[in-house]
Amino acid sequence: MSTRPRLVGAINDHTTDIISELYQSVFSVKMIRLSDCKTANAVKLTGNVFRDVNIAFVNELSILFEKMGIDTYAVLEAAKAKRMFLAHDPGAGVGGPCIPVNSYQFLNLARSLSGSFKIIEASRKINEHMPFHVIGLIKDIFENTKKNLGTSTIMVLGITYKPNVKDVQLTPAEPIIDKLKDMCADVKIFDPFFKGEKIFGITCENSLYEGLAGCDGIVIVTNHDEFTRIDLGVLASKMRTPILVDTRGLVSKNEAEKAGLIFKGLGR
Repeated sequence: MSTRPRLVGAINDHTTDIISELYQSVFSVKMIRLSDCKTANAVKLTGNVFRDVNIAFVNELSILFEKMGIDTYAVLEAAKAKRMFLAHDPGAGVGGPCIPVNSYQFLNLARSLSGSFKIIEASRKINEHMPFHVIGLIKDIFENTKKNLGTSTIMVLGITYKPNVKDVQLTPAEPIIDKLKDMCADVKIFDPFFKGEKIFGITCENSLYEGLAGCDGIVIVTNHDEFTRIDLGVLASKMRTPILVDTRGLVSKNEAEKAGLIFKGLGR
């Protein structure tokens, strides 16, 4: 259980006291008391939407830096040394039951009050576009290698909306898989949390390395810890065409190419 402080806001001070005492007696965490339920909920939404906006910023940077030949991850790593910089990572999209939903809650609230939230609306558009940008990266690398995507087999690594959880709510993996199917590619999936289970109409492989037989490309969508231990040489040797698209900055371009992989990375 996390030791992060918890928010509590209720209909009156007495109710706030009861909730705080109960929660603290069970979890032993600091409670941040707020004046009412609305304020407590606003704090939660503000934190999540802050992340949505900042992820959109680095996602847009990553698209620009790709065109300029700049490694986005090198930029972000160096920027962390600067005072007041709070790093967020680019990726294939933003999913889950909180961040996208909370952004739309703010947008709908603003509209109901005859207002707008232009920065949040723009951020949502950027983050919702990212799965299709990933598809563009896949198309580019297949065209560059003169490989027909429509007759190829693609392995999607990681289908959850964030690493190390078994949850596919609003995951960016789904539109990527759907678009690959629309393009007539044969799609396989591997996710350590769904071995043998059928997700998005596809049975998840029980073994990554065994599932690679006949594959022409791998797309890393979710950065599970398990994927940091992948043997790149084994990947290259098991595949029919050793193409790797990394959307999470897990793999070094130099190491991938040294292992015999044809590499393309989001933001690189």
